[in-house]
Amino acid sequence: MATRATASPKIAEEQRVLTRKRIATRRAAYTPEEAEQQREAARRRSLLKKTSKSKQIVTKTGVCKTIEVEWPKPADTECKTNCLKKFIQQMSMGSLAEGICGICNIRCYQRDLRRVPWNKIPSIELLKTPEDLCSVIPCIQRTQNLHSNEKHNINNDVDLAMVEGEADSEVQSSMNNLSFTSIKDVVFYERGLHRSLDKKKRYFIHCDICMECWSALTKEKIPKFSVANKIWMGDVPKELQGLTIPEQRLIAVYRHNSCIVKLHSSFHSAATTQSAIKGNCISFQQDVVNIAATLPLELEDLCDSLKIIFVGCRTPERNQLKNILTVRKKKVLNALQWLRQNNPLYRNVVINQSIIDKLPDDDVPECLWATMQVSDNVETVANERASYIPDLLINVSESNNTTIVPLIPSAVLDVNGTNISSDDVAEHLLDRMKLQTAEQTCGLASERSIQKDTVYMIPRGNRPVNEYSNPNLLLGIFPTLFPYGCGSIEDGSRPVKIDFREHLRYLLSFGDRRFEEHYSFIFVVFNILQRRTACFHAHLMTSRPYFQQSAQLLESLSSADIATALVNISKGTYSSIADQRINTLMKHIRVVGGHVMGSSHSRSALRTKIHSLCFNVGLPSLFVTINPADIHSPVALYFAGVDLDLDKILPETLGTSYERAKTIATHPVATAKFFNCLIKSILKSLVLGG
Repeated sequence: MATRATASPKIAEEQRVLTRKRIATRRAAYTPEEAEQQREAARRRSLLKKTSKSKQIVTKTGVCKTIEVEWPKPADTECKTNCLKKFIQQMSMGSLAEGICGICNIRCYQRDLRRVPWNKIPSIELLKTPEDLCSVIPCIQRTQNLHSNEKHNINNDVDLAMVEGEADSEVQSSMNNLSFTSIKDVVFYERGLHRSLDKKKRYFIHCDICMECWSALTKEKIPKFSVANKIWMGDVPKELQGLTIPEQRLIAVYRHNSCIVKLHSSFHSAATTQSAIKGNCISFQQDVVNIAATLPLELEDLCDSLKIIFVGCRTPERNQLKNILTVRKKKVLNALQWLRQNNPLYRNVVINQSIIDKLPDDDVPECLWATMQVSDNVETVANERASYIPDLLINVSESNNTTIVPLIPSAVLDVNGTNISSDDVAEHLLDRMKLQTAEQTCGLASERSIQKDTVYMIPRGNRPVNEYSNPNLLLGIFPTLFPYGCGSIEDGSRPVKIDFREHLRYLLSFGDRRFEEHYSFIFVVFNILQRRTACFHAHLMTSRPYFQQSAQLLESLSSADIATALVNISKGTYSSIADQRINTLMKHIRVVGGHVMGSSHSRSALRTKIHSLCFNVGLPSLFVTINPADIHSPVALYFAGVDLDLDKILPETLGTSYERAKTIATHPVATAKFFNCLIKSILKSLVLGG
């Protein structure tokens, strides 16, 4: 039996004396108010200790004493009022007002911006435009001469009337059309500059600077997203504005194919539905001689990469398609001429005038109209709309806008994502390809087979394009987003390196919202990010010493074993004890997939974390169901660019429910920002604050 260690009386007395001295020293350091608080806390602890002991007292008869337990009291009115005031204050204009950084053109909260005079910006010499961009940025020399003239010294006594009188009218008009300006070889964005005059007619310029740019400048470093670090996309010229999807495909150097699925809405309109992606966007090298060196594309090549499928009860009229599928030869020619003059990727491109002449003046190309399909499969719409949440748009009528047509750019489409699996799509494509090859070989192509859904194959290489350190990839796919061929991702010539994920966040927060509003940019870059994450964690896993044993098991697997396992898994008849090699492979797939955002394995990993948290600290004591109605929230509309004052909301400024749904559907970043802001405000003010 273990004996309990005891101290000698002398040592015990020394410890008591030392403890009393420590307590006396602490009390001497307290102020009278703190000493009173300590005595009150000691009395509470003593009372609590006596109460806990009294609960354990049992009488001689064995009957416990009756003790009244005080339950938690409900929150009083004052606490509720304070929490509500905090929530309203956090969702007010003073907290959510947005501004633009004059250095990097990023949208951020006004409270995070620092407004300083132009001539007091720290380390401003680091913001000078690189030499290779000076010849690209339009009007930089003219604006430089206007603003850096010695007799027009900024922030000194100057007569504004004299400045306006002596400035060249052409320079003034060109400056008014640009979103940026150049002051002494430093490019600033106009929405982040504030010009003012005092009573003495002195001209002042103040610049809003975000926290990241200010931190870099105070440390004498180049801000990551400044023009000095070769981050400049330029304004979208009028020649590239308003291009339809076929026109963008005709002028692009590179092409991508993806399946974009529209989620159904109560309006039965694609204009109010939010988008989702199914599958992967993979870029392949194409025949550069025939495609990249000569533009625009042939109309036959356009049909290879653009397939139109309408889901509805009737075929849409041709005039309904013009707003989204029209091709204008003059618009395409002007866009190519501008790109050839201003974009280095188009310097060696030959504009084929014969192809231009074949384009319609302002009409839907006949090839798109001939290959269009109409699907009347709308049985799953009711199931898709079923939910425990009331439909907020059930009684709202759709706007009488005949130009809104549900257009999905893809090669194969399952609009609901419930009826057709990936295996069905692959099997259908292979069957059609096999049938077409046999008919072409035997010369038996009949009119019936021609009218059947033809599979269009895009000529490409066998290997995907390298997506790492390839700055020209996105520049060639999206010329309307990068009109000057500048500002590419992962440009090795930058003084300050920028991470891929960090650069995407910047683009989605860009001042003019061009990247957020584009119909396919978010899908393409997000899919690239997913693949990079999967490859990184797979490489990390294979470099571990324990993977060598798993590698020996995986080497013995054949393609037939994997195919059999996939069939059994899809049928639900797979047993985990059937093959240890398959179990090892599935385990590694789950580990890698758990780090890939948006995958089923990542959701499973999050559920595991929630279960672990419950086992560790217990079940949560607060269960709340929050349903943020983004369509009816003025905060979401404000984040989407609608001119609103959140403190003074007028009904006429919000628009109809249909208009609000269209705005929310075309601004996914604003919707996500609204959700994040609302949940944080609820947790901070109502839960933690209460």
